[in-house]
Amino acid sequence: MLRRLVLLLFIIIGASLGIFLIPEVVKVFSLNVHPLILNSYVDGIIGIIVFLLLFFWLIDKVVALIEAGEGLLLKRNFMEIIFATLGMMMGLMIASMISLIFDTIGFPLLKNTIPIALAVILGYLGFQVGLKKREEIQSLLPERFQGSRRKGTDAAKLLDTSAIIDGRILKIVQCGFIDGTIVVPQGVLDELQLIADSTDGLKRDKGQRGLDILQELKETGHPVKFHPGHKEIKEVDQLLVKMAAESNAGVITTDYNLNKVCQVQGIKVLNVNDLSEAIKPVVQQGDRFKLLITKAGKEEGQGVGYLEDGTMVVVEHGKNLINQEKLVEVQSILQTSSGRIIFTKKVADK
Repeated sequence: MLRRLVLLLFIIIGASLGIFLIPEVVKVFSLNVHPLILNSYVDGIIGIIVFLLLFFWLIDKVVALIEAGEGLLLKRNFMEIIFATLGMMMGLMIASMISLIFDTIGFPLLKNTIPIALAVILGYLGFQVGLKKREEIQSLLPERFQGSRRKGTDAAKLLDTSAIIDGRILKIVQCGFIDGTIVVPQGVLDELQLIADSTDGLKRDKGQRGLDILQELKETGHPVKFHPGHKEIKEVDQLLVKMAAESNAGVITTDYNLNKVCQVQGIKVLNVNDLSEAIKPVVQQGDRFKLLITKAGKEEGQGVGYLEDGTMVVVEHGKNLINQEKLVEVQSILQTSSGRIIFTKKVADK
């Protein structure tokens, strides 16, 4: 459809050039031509043929350029497009007023060429100012419009299956760390149901837990919305990426690969694992803290306990202190692919 519209545009341009240029060329060069050539319809047809012969190869490039522009517009929210358009219109109005001044001068170059250049430059500058200074412009509006502006900044968050099954998102929402509407695409809901109906007991438990988490999320009072998404897209990760790109939304997940894909495509990701890592209690060599030793370690004489975030703490000569809370001192910290291990020794209680 778009290619046909571009072709129609080329035909209109060719016909217009033929109608206006052919009589001028005949007049300037005093050519003796058949009267049929000076017929507007014939001139239009000649213009179309010549223009298409010269520039037909440009049609596909123009289509690709328009599609790229369409993609950029779809990534912007509606308010950004409105303000950018208003800015461009103001730029064009200023260009029109300046062109009136040059029109009164009467010099052909100033009268015909400069207004076009001004329209392009000022239209572009107005578009950019309206797009990038939207917040400043809205701050000048009455307070009731500013309120709607603030609400509009709370972008939606798309919830991934992995984050629902993980369950920690419920506590995060209850603590008020998530703003904006949480959107659950139908594809995610279908995947949860498929897992809940699995013949594998472990998978079935995970799916049912995910459905329970969704129900509890709705009961928190936080805005939760179910969205049909794109029914033709069956892959959930692909669905989330496409919806996030179209609506300028963030993605809540614990999936490492989905996290990376979103980052590559410039989509905001809220990774529950990253949040958990960021708020882990920090311990350093020489720090002392009380630890409940719960079991024996792998090496002889070792005792093992755990911090609140699940970090393993190995206590030297702590095997005989199982089920006792003792003051320990950090000797070293080992970072592994599965997490941190803290090595400590028992110190005398003060």
